[in-house]
Amino acid sequence: MALSSYPLPSTPPSARVSQLIESIRWAPAPQWGTSAADHTRYVTYLAGSMLAWTLLGVLLAAGIGALVSL
Repeated sequence: MALSSYPLPSTPPSARVSQLIESIRWAPAPQWGTSAADHTRYVTYLAGSMLAWTLLGVLLAAGIGALVSL
């Protein structure tokens, strides 16, 4: 099997970030479900979401604090 000598089309980084944001925004959140795998997925999603929102809040407060101290 020979490899093609044609370059693969590359997606610009801004388009990849945009696609990632779109998939995060519109993907359905996991539900509790009935199996242990469903429960693990839900708890992981919940813990990750709480951590991400807390980190975002801390970063926002640090940014506002830096602006106020100028």
